[in-house]
Amino acid sequence: MAFTDRDFFKQRFSGEELQTLLGETPPSALFNLKSATFKKSGIDPESLTEERMLDLLVEEPRYWRRPVAVVDGELMAGTNARKLSEALGL
Repeated sequence: MAFTDRDFFKQRFSGEELQTLLGETPPSALFNLKSATFKKSGIDPESLTEERMLDLLVEEPRYWRRPVAVVDGELMAGTNARKLSEALGL
């Protein structure tokens, strides 16, 4: 099985790359409102638009729900091992 591994803490995504990764998926599906870093930011979650979430995901990878995988074109963010195994047909 072919795969691409990327440490997005070391090799951050540009806004364009992230939008390509997301495709039709809204940034909110990837955004982790429960992360300690986000909680410390003081940003009001109710004030976030999808566009602002996209910008924040580019700026701070700690806001991402992890792990992130794309299986057969479907973005899976914050998935558990069982769901990922099922998606991979294992």
